[in-house]
Amino acid sequence: MKAKTELMLYRLLWLAEKPMRPTLRNLEDGFEAWAFRAGLLRQIRRLEAHGYVETSADPTTGSRLHRLTEAGRLAALGGRDPEAAWSGKWDRKWRLFLFDIPETERSKRRKLTRALAAAGCGCLQGSVWIAPRVCASLENLVAGDEPECSQLLTLLADSKGKCVDERIVAAAWDFEAINELYREVLAVLNRFSSILESGNRLAIEQGMAQERTVWKAAFALDPLLPRDLLPEGYLGLEVWKLRKAILSRAAKQLGGGG
Repeated sequence: MKAKTELMLYRLLWLAEKPMRPTLRNLEDGFEAWAFRAGLLRQIRRLEAHGYVETSADPTTGSRLHRLTEAGRLAALGGRDPEAAWSGKWDRKWRLFLFDIPETERSKRRKLTRALAAAGCGCLQGSVWIAPRVCASLENLVAGDEPECSQLLTLLADSKGKCVDERIVAAAWDFEAINELYREVLAVLNRFSSILESGNRLAIEQGMAQERTVWKAAFALDPLLPRDLLPEGYLGLEVWKLRKAILSRAAKQLGGGG
């Protein structure tokens, strides 16, 4: 996805959930003014063509109403919905992924392990990876026709209880590193909250961009485990709740009325 498209979806995600009205009739209206100044009205139409935005007519005024589709919302979130992942019921079964690719084929190994990590899997040891569920990207990986995918073996194992599950989580994912990244997000959010009080539009846009950068780093490393498996002291839930509140305020100040 192009950077401009990603940024547009990201902005739209944090606007108020009521429909948006990106028309040219009233350039003083918040969302319209932002979209016009950013030169993104045509991009909204492209997003609609790709199924990221849906359009309807206001029954009262006849003006266009635009809203993110579910596909658009998921794309804006980075391909995964944290709230759905955390709240999803775990079936108490572990998915094990094993492969036997020799060290002489390092490019294949790197490609496969990067795909496993991106799908939220954790590494128990070099060629043994694990996940508590199979997401869409993991399904695509397992079903893929790439040469490295044909060497991927999937096993299903029952949970052996809370203590064993805790040891698996501690071994497979580095939650110290994940929490460290979330602390960076918290620091940026706290500074950003102060910036919002100033009402300085440029500073708000810069703060939003900075927050997005640090959040993407933390989000990429976090497997978003079900609540039953989250380790003690995990910061993801706290950070998500805070950023939802702050970024909603920021989007409205940048232009989200309508």
